[in-house]
Amino acid sequence: MNRERIISIFRWILGGVFSFSGIVKCVDPVGTAVFVEKYLATFSLDALLPFALPIAVMLSVVEFTLGQLLLSGKPHRITAIATITIMSLFTIVTLLNATILPIGDCGCFGDAVRLTPIQTLLKNAALLPLSILMTVGARRGRFDYLQTAIGLSISLGLCLYSLRYQPIIDFMPYDKGTNLREGVVEQRERLENSTTNILIFRDKTTSEVVEYDASNLECWSNPNLEYVDSRSEVSSEESYPLAELIVTNVTGDDVTFELFERDGRVAWITIYDNEALERRLSNVKSLIESQRYDSYVVATSLDAQYLTDILGIECYQVDAMTLRTMNRSKVGVIIVDNGVVVEKSDIRDL
Repeated sequence: MNRERIISIFRWILGGVFSFSGIVKCVDPVGTAVFVEKYLATFSLDALLPFALPIAVMLSVVEFTLGQLLLSGKPHRITAIATITIMSLFTIVTLLNATILPIGDCGCFGDAVRLTPIQTLLKNAALLPLSILMTVGARRGRFDYLQTAIGLSISLGLCLYSLRYQPIIDFMPYDKGTNLREGVVEQRERLENSTTNILIFRDKTTSEVVEYDASNLECWSNPNLEYVDSRSEVSSEESYPLAELIVTNVTGDDVTFELFERDGRVAWITIYDNEALERRLSNVKSLIESQRYDSYVVATSLDAQYLTDILGIECYQVDAMTLRTMNRSKVGVIIVDNGVVVEKSDIRDL
């Protein structure tokens, strides 16, 4: 096999990875923005947090377009240089993620494929040399503007569609068909069974810090031990995203199970953005007054008591990140039929 053939194979591998990575981000730009926010916060770039969504869209579009250019034929020198630049940046970021600035799953493939920081670093370390090889024999001359325009149009179109409506493919745990009534209970039990509570004491005689399992009650009766702190450790490497769904009423009581036990078609109205609420308040009121569904649940990360007063229906508190995971729309609706998600939309589309 000659060198040209080998480089072509490497180019197809790199182009395939870029195209797949870009497309899974394009179908869910809001989900990608969540990962971008984690990176910006971890790297102390809080000033850029308001631009997380535009950055996510730009990243998705660039990755997909570069992937298409790599797959279409011998890359232009501009394409090769852009590929090396991006792969170098990705490798540095994932190295930091795997060492001194951990954030967990990198989001390289959105929520479609989850990789550990080490797996991500190894992937990028393998792809970086391939991107460097793209410069060998990279052509000069006229840049392929037509293929670039096609790649940009497809990726940007997917992003805009998903932003206006819902992800074409929802990789999050609240997609259609999910049984929340059973799933939340099951995952909370599994998380509880895999969690160990650790009690931290200080020995008064030696000043040594010692740890005990919370089930060991003898540590409390030892007069030489002084309680310092506690922590929880999850022994399983599995993730339990549905266990993070905690719905509380205005007094702080957990009513998650109670709400999912409601029979019939329940409209969950999710609200996590105040400006969007001001624009869509009439839509929310109209939907509640229409009585189209058997019951309604208003879940918000804003002031639940304030919403209860203006809507005339009890509203509940949910973490903003969880709401964004449930429904990408800032003011959205999830139809739950006997505990099963059957429809998700923006409030404007009902």
